[in-house]
Amino acid sequence: MVRNVADIYQSGQYSIEAQKVKRAQGALNILSNSGRQGQRDMVHISYSGRTYSKESVVALFDTALNLSASDFSFYFDHYNNMPALLDAINFGEGFVMGSCNPEMRELGVLSFKIGGVRQYIPNYAIPKINAGTLPNISAKNNKLMLNNKGYYCYTAKNGENYTWTVNNGHVGWANSESMSEAIGENRSGYNYRWEMHQASNLISRLAKGSGTYGFSNEEQKEILAGFGITEGHFTIDAGAGTRHYMLLENGVIVDIDKRIDFMNRTDWKKQGYQTGDVINVYGKECVIDEDGHIQISAEDVFSDTKIQYPDGKTL
Repeated sequence: MVRNVADIYQSGQYSIEAQKVKRAQGALNILSNSGRQGQRDMVHISYSGRTYSKESVVALFDTALNLSASDFSFYFDHYNNMPALLDAINFGEGFVMGSCNPEMRELGVLSFKIGGVRQYIPNYAIPKINAGTLPNISAKNNKLMLNNKGYYCYTAKNGENYTWTVNNGHVGWANSESMSEAIGENRSGYNYRWEMHQASNLISRLAKGSGTYGFSNEEQKEILAGFGITEGHFTIDAGAGTRHYMLLENGVIVDIDKRIDFMNRTDWKKQGYQTGDVINVYGKECVIDEDGHIQISAEDVFSDTKIQYPDGKTL
């Protein structure tokens, strides 16, 4: 599990435009230069940025956005603890880019909630994670097992690496990274944001067991292939429980958890079968008991993609 993210940070490269706040022009210029020292393995804030005191930071944003020192208390308490700041941004509650004030993004502030209390961090203080040093989001033996509250690398079709996070079933672009990117296409003209939105949406839905409505079979198969998932049975765990599925050749995704639950709940005697009849469920033989039920688990290892009933019917 990647948790010691202090070892993989690079300096932030977040600019701050303060043309609308003329009285704070000088201070904002200092902050905007704080992350332009080139790429590094550790977080770095320039000397000029550090010498701009905490009180001055508050004074600046109080002038422009009516914020006080208490609004920056978490940032001040973790001034030299970049992992704590990043975890708060990426895994905290109520993350907002620019909050409700449309000028906040231009002024370089984002907000989130800690213990139900909204807090703010200047953009210059947020480091950029070196995505290339993170483990790839890739299934092994059709099992995609991701550490909750972990950091991962997603490689887009444009060849660029992006930092993704896993948070209670949601898998997608890290808040600390996505807020710094320009909206729309990148320099190559490829809309990587849409690609990542679609990939994140599908894999998160599967991780939460909430269905795949809105995706074509072709899209599903293509996106899953990007995560190393091929045809057949596959498993996903991203901090919201283990989910079991089956990917068919045509791109259809079968929810095995729901299918197995249905098989166990059904009274097969009422369906015309008898005690002792065998239903072959994905390669596992299940005998109908005296109560008319079979017993099978989604955790079982399956060797087939079909269900075969005693009368020869298949599903």
